[in-house]
Amino acid sequence: MNTLKKVNLLICFFVITACGGGGGGGSMGDGYGSNSGNMNSAPNITNTTFAISVEENQTSAFTITATDSDGDTLTYSLSGTDSSQFAVSSSGVVTFSSAPDYENPADSNTDNVYEMTATVSDGSLSDSEDFSVTVTNDTSDDVTTTGYDGTILVMGPIQGATVCIEASAGTCTGAQYTTTSAQDGTFSLTVDSGTSGVIRSEGGFDPVTNLQFMENESLALSQPVTDQNFLVTPLSTMLNEFNSTDYETLKSKLGIDSNFMIRFDNPFSNLDSATYNKAAVVNTQAAIMYDILNALNPNPTSNSNTYKFTESVFNRTGSETSLGDTTFIKDFLTNLDSGFSPSSQQLVDLSAGISAYMQKIYANSSNSLSHFTKAGVTELAVLMRSVLDGTSTTEEIDKLVFNTINWINENTSWAGGTISDNESDLNITSYTLSNNGSSNYLVDSVNTSSTEMVIYVREGDVIKFEASNSVTASHPFKMSTVQNATASDSGIIGSSEGWDESTLTLTVGANTPDTIYPYCDFHSGMYSEGKIVKVSSYTQSNIDVTSSSTAMQVKGTIASGPFKGASGFTYKVYLSSQGDDDHPHTFYEYPGLTFYMPDTGGYHGSETSSSDELFKPKSHFSTSSSGGSGY
Repeated sequence: MNTLKKVNLLICFFVITACGGGGGGGSMGDGYGSNSGNMNSAPNITNTTFAISVEENQTSAFTITATDSDGDTLTYSLSGTDSSQFAVSSSGVVTFSSAPDYENPADSNTDNVYEMTATVSDGSLSDSEDFSVTVTNDTSDDVTTTGYDGTILVMGPIQGATVCIEASAGTCTGAQYTTTSAQDGTFSLTVDSGTSGVIRSEGGFDPVTNLQFMENESLALSQPVTDQNFLVTPLSTMLNEFNSTDYETLKSKLGIDSNFMIRFDNPFSNLDSATYNKAAVVNTQAAIMYDILNALNPNPTSNSNTYKFTESVFNRTGSETSLGDTTFIKDFLTNLDSGFSPSSQQLVDLSAGISAYMQKIYANSSNSLSHFTKAGVTELAVLMRSVLDGTSTTEEIDKLVFNTINWINENTSWAGGTISDNESDLNITSYTLSNNGSSNYLVDSVNTSSTEMVIYVREGDVIKFEASNSVTASHPFKMSTVQNATASDSGIIGSSEGWDESTLTLTVGANTPDTIYPYCDFHSGMYSEGKIVKVSSYTQSNIDVTSSSTAMQVKGTIASGPFKGASGFTYKVYLSSQGDDDHPHTFYEYPGLTFYMPDTGGYHGSETSSSDELFKPKSHFSTSSSGGSGY
């Protein structure tokens, strides 16, 4: 009871007493009021636990318990840091406004601990306490993850590439799952279990040459797996672009061993293996081709250049598999795109230049492929584009086609050291060597003691005599500048002139004499009518071609004609015209000689020989009217 009420009561008490004094028979009360006291007490929060834990995915939190000694009606409220995430009922039940998600906390510092102050009031007095609600994980809804582990490879490992599960075809833009490839090209991409799709890489660089790939230069693999490491390469990209999983046909068309697994076998892990080496080279050739095609045809009218390239590979006929085959490249460029229409001469220069470069690419442990790729996607692509723009020169195109290694060394940023010529065997011409007792040698079955057989050579040529074991043991085969020489003759030549007697090989160089006479060191006259003549060029007058109209093959590089630049074994060649159904060629190795090839048959620059007789710059082809294959 407050003080004011007590004072008023006391005053009234005294007034009543005064009025009733004296007789009159009035009754006096007992002197005490009937109200014993009504002072208000504050409510009290009675919870004993203020740190509460609840599992995610439910709205229940806790209940505020409180008492009030006066029995007043109580009201409840929340305030503080995370109070907006909750609601409280008239009876003190606190609930989440929406069920909490452990994986996506909504509290102010996102640690899954929600903090607030609870207050209970009787309308005039109140009590408050601080509460925290910790949300715990419900493991039943946990997202399980899986990992894609692989390697990005082109001419070797690609570092710094963006790797993703593509969200839309052909790009990593908008992808939910991304990572970056390491220096060795490896990557690990963690995704939610059940996630699948195309693995794509964009950009990155070659750590050997620092060649940077643009973001629009990408690789893809359409069949990634989680149970073993896989590879993302130009070859896997071909199949992805073509929407194909026919690995076996692709390998067959490219000359890759059927046991090699494009998705799983790293070709750079064993370059000493012919199978792996071939796959490494083809991967690099394909990557260079992509860049060249994008330079030549930057805006395809339909489908990508990679798709069209893959389509041409799959539609390829015949036994030729090299991506450096001039026929394949010429036919492919002819039908590349409706918006791509080079002139005939441009088509010749493009197919010759591209094929010449592709044919020189090889793989070794000294990172040769990195340097071939850098020169190919920069300087070669620029030169090929200049063919279309009309700014290239005949001199540079011919240098690329016929002296490819010199062009690489002198016209590009090549920094890969000495280039090995993987087509050096094109300069080797082999002749069988046997004997007819001590009477005569037989060279390609020609009796060299009775037939004036002349072998013509130029500097750079290699002549190899392949002898049976019994020949040289009894008839040592030597070379001299003196015809029909003897063991004591002063004209005997050796290594300084290019002759290697142990391998019976003559490598023609500047010190090689202009005329050389083979002879037997034991028996006179075995090679008395034959000789080797060094010339600066081959001409019709040096070689009897008058009656050699049967089909042959030439080993070399075509110097002119629609298949300029084709190198290797060129089939079905004739030394004289066969009529209207053939077209002429000249060859770089045999300047001045015109060869004819059927319009509808044969190959231009095959990797392997055929059963046709190999043309050799020698004079022992048939001169008789009856024809025949030779003397």
